[in-house]
Amino acid sequence: MLHSEKSKEIIEKQTPISIVTVRRVKKALARKGVVLEQSKEWDDYLISTGREAVTYTDGTMIMHTKVSSSGFFEELIHYGQVINKRAIFGDAENMLLMEIEAQERLMANQRAYKITSFEMEILTKNLQWYKIQLEKMKKGGV
Repeated sequence: MLHSEKSKEIIEKQTPISIVTVRRVKKALARKGVVLEQSKEWDDYLISTGREAVTYTDGTMIMHTKVSSSGFFEELIHYGQVINKRAIFGDAENMLLMEIEAQERLMANQRAYKITSFEMEILTKNLQWYKIQLEKMKKGGV
């Protein structure tokens, strides 16, 4: 939901997740047939769309090479929502609910996921924004 320039600024300021964690999770996902892609080309695409990561329904995840802990684990949460058929693409209300759920899970697991205070500020702002959008939608304003 971030704009491209804001996304680029945030990625430059945040601390990337440990490469060891990424490799370990990437191998575990590969055993399940899930592809986790990272490259400079994908970085450019993600920045242009204002994202740090994205999950596709075909079992592919794309993550920025400098993905933060919160961005990394958020995408894993979204992947779980997709494979459990809880995420309904094209249903705006459902997508907001999935985002709210992900933000809340990340915040509840800040220590375990090693989420920095900088990332927590962003998560808090995102959570507030998603809740406002959901409320507007329920009132018929979006």
